[in-house]
Amino acid sequence: MRALEHSVHEAGALRRAEFPAGIAYYNDELPLVWDVNFIRVDRPAVDLVGSVERLQEGQGHFKVLIEDPALVEAHGPELIGRGLTRRGLVALAREPGGRLDANVRELPYEQVKPFRFEVHMEQLTPPRPEVADQVGRVHDRTHQLTGERWLVIHVDGEPAGHLIVYSQDGLAQIEDVGVLERFRGHGLARRLIEHALELVASDHDSVFITAETDDWPQRFYRRLGFEHVEDRADFLLVKVGTG
Repeated sequence: MRALEHSVHEAGALRRAEFPAGIAYYNDELPLVWDVNFIRVDRPAVDLVGSVERLQEGQGHFKVLIEDPALVEAHGPELIGRGLTRRGLVALAREPGGRLDANVRELPYEQVKPFRFEVHMEQLTPPRPEVADQVGRVHDRTHQLTGERWLVIHVDGEPAGHLIVYSQDGLAQIEDVGVLERFRGHGLARRLIEHALELVASDHDSVFITAETDDWPQRFYRRLGFEHVEDRADFLLVKVGTG
C-alpha cells in the first residue's frame, strides 16, 4: 500500500531531499499545494522539529506526514508542541468488485481538468482560484507518470462527480472522490466508487482508500465494505503572515 502511495509522492515532486528520518518533497512551481510540498517521516527521528523547520524554511506552511502509527505517537507531541495541528487519517481496504455504471466515463485528464477546478473551488474554504489552479496543475505532471485513471459520472450529460484510480502490482487506490454540491444527495459518489471497484476487479486483489478519521467520508466508505487497515496522521501549520 505504501509503495503505491510513495510512487504518487515521487511523481508530484520536482525535487526531494532525504534526511535521516525520511524525505522532504518539493514542487517549487506549485507552492500552494501542500500535497506536493511536505515531509514524510519513515523512521524515528532525533529533533524532528528542527529538521522540519530547516527543510521547510522557505515555504509558507509546515506539513509532516507520518504513516507508521508508532511514529505518530512517538513524534506527535513534539510537533503539536511546535504549534502544528494533528489531523487523524485512516487507511481502509476491501476486495474489488462492484457494478459498472453507464453514466460513468473514463476521460483523459485534459478533459477533466476544467471540471476538477470547479469541484475544488467548492471544496476550498474560502474559495481560492490560485490554489485550485495549482492543484489542477499537479495532475498535468502526475497523470503521465502514475498512469492515474480519471472517472467522471454524468447527469443528463453534465459532469457531476469524479475520482482517481491509481494502480500498482495488483493493488488499486481510489482517491479524490468529489461531487458538485448541486448533485449531492443522490448516490453519485457510491455509484462512482462501485464502478471503480468493478473496473479493477479482473486484475487487482485489493482496493484501498484513505480518509480523515473524524470526517464523514470514512463512515461512508465503511458502509461500502471498506475495512480498517491502519491509522496514521499528518501535522499541519500555516506560517504567520503567509495564509
